[in-house]
Amino acid sequence: MSEMEVTEGQLLSQDFGAGGPPAVKEVRPLAVIEAELDMLEHDTQQKERALLSNYIEMGRRLVEAKAQLQHGEWGAWLKKKKYSQSTANNFMLLFREYGDEQQSLWGAQAKSQTFEKLTYSKAMRLLAIPDEEERERFAIENDVEHMSVRELNEALKARNEALKARNEAEEKAAAAEDEARGLRQETERLREELADQAQAYKAKLTAADVETTEANRKAREAQEALDKQREKAQRLQDALSEANTSAQAAEEEHTRLAQELEELRSRPAEADTAAVEAARQAAIAEMTEKVDKAKDAKKKAEEKRKAAEESLEAAQKELADLKAKGPEVRELTQAEKDALTAGAVEQARAEDAEQIRDLKKKLAAADPNVAKLMVLFGNWRKTYEQMTEILDIIAQDDEDQAARLRQGVKAALEQMA
Repeated sequence: MSEMEVTEGQLLSQDFGAGGPPAVKEVRPLAVIEAELDMLEHDTQQKERALLSNYIEMGRRLVEAKAQLQHGEWGAWLKKKKYSQSTANNFMLLFREYGDEQQSLWGAQAKSQTFEKLTYSKAMRLLAIPDEEERERFAIENDVEHMSVRELNEALKARNEALKARNEAEEKAAAAEDEARGLRQETERLREELADQAQAYKAKLTAADVETTEANRKAREAQEALDKQREKAQRLQDALSEANTSAQAAEEEHTRLAQELEELRSRPAEADTAAVEAARQAAIAEMTEKVDKAKDAKKKAEEKRKAAEESLEAAQKELADLKAKGPEVRELTQAEKDALTAGAVEQARAEDAEQIRDLKKKLAAADPNVAKLMVLFGNWRKTYEQMTEILDIIAQDDEDQAARLRQGVKAALEQMA
């Protein structure tokens, strides 16, 4: 694992905040700082295993020196002291992360005794854990001091993987909670929608009953109007028949009387006395009067017949108009009327029942437990398919073993069922 790279810009923002460089309480001569840095460098080179305290103190002097240099002088100064930019940055980073404010030329000056005996490489690798308390806890739990660098790298890798898995689990848990919250909201919405639909269904049934009653009323009124019109037409038909009969009788009576009058007038005069002639003339006059009356009766009968024909024609036209108004006034039995209105209500009920069934399906699908079960079932199916593929591979080498394993899987499935 390579040393951690930290840019000068990062250090400037970290080390020169409102409080100035850490652990620098007074400005000391740059020459003194350089001398102490040389001694620390020499001491570090003489040791087979330099500990973290050496690098902390070297980083402390570098921070102190950098604070005194003018802008643009830092690079030249590092070159004169034979430090690379990355090395100097790393030493200052170690001081900032591990050092305390106690300035000393010798001795361990780490913030915590947990880190005092760490090597440079281990200390740099531990900086992968940004939180100081978590870093110290990791060092204690894993006994980093007695670890090799390779073991530390593996432990850090395992930590990162566990942290990643934990973060992923937390994200999944948060996503599941969001999904469950959304499902609960959707469930509540569907419940409200179902209640609204039920209320609307009741209102629709009430309206259908009202419409049925109104339709029956109109049908009855129309039927009554038809019946009355038929009765009126029948009465007029009877009156017409009676008028025709009267007219025919008047015609026949007029014809008979006219014939008698003609016969009476054409009878030859007898040589009788004047009294006989007078009687004949009186009979003619009487017959003439009867003929005139019969003629008037005939005329009146004809007028009455004609009026009856006109009334009947008007009644028949009115009856035809009533029939042409629509199917609600056609001649229907009461059973047919009831069937029509009941069919409309039944259709409305069927439509609403279908909507309610759809809503109940949505409500069941929105149940968080049902949703979780479906997810688990999908995962289980994938696992079962993978198991089946592995069993097929095993069967290629050992069919008996594959059969025993299949039997075990079958028994587990039966137990689950």
